[in-house]
Amino acid sequence: MEDSDFDRLLKVCRLRLGAQERKRMEADITEIIGYFNTIDNAKVDDLEPSYHPTKISGKLREDKVRPFENPDQLLKGTKTHRFYVVGPDL
Repeated sequence: MEDSDFDRLLKVCRLRLGAQERKRMEADITEIIGYFNTIDNAKVDDLEPSYHPTKISGKLREDKVRPFENPDQLLKGTKTHRFYVVGPDL
């Protein structure tokens, strides 16, 4: 990573680093960029995409509409305005 790129990164992140911190962070970022370069250079042309690397099992439950027995109980003790529940002032 060029010094100018690193300076811009620090400015965008609003970071001020001492000399040792800067040296350590520069080394870490260079290492991370190296990992991405390794991934970019991986030979995957002959591999099929894996959308679900693990087998998905289980079924979703069927939705069933069940009316609530006492809907007035839900709003008991709450303040409402034009049929909307009024929340606390923050």
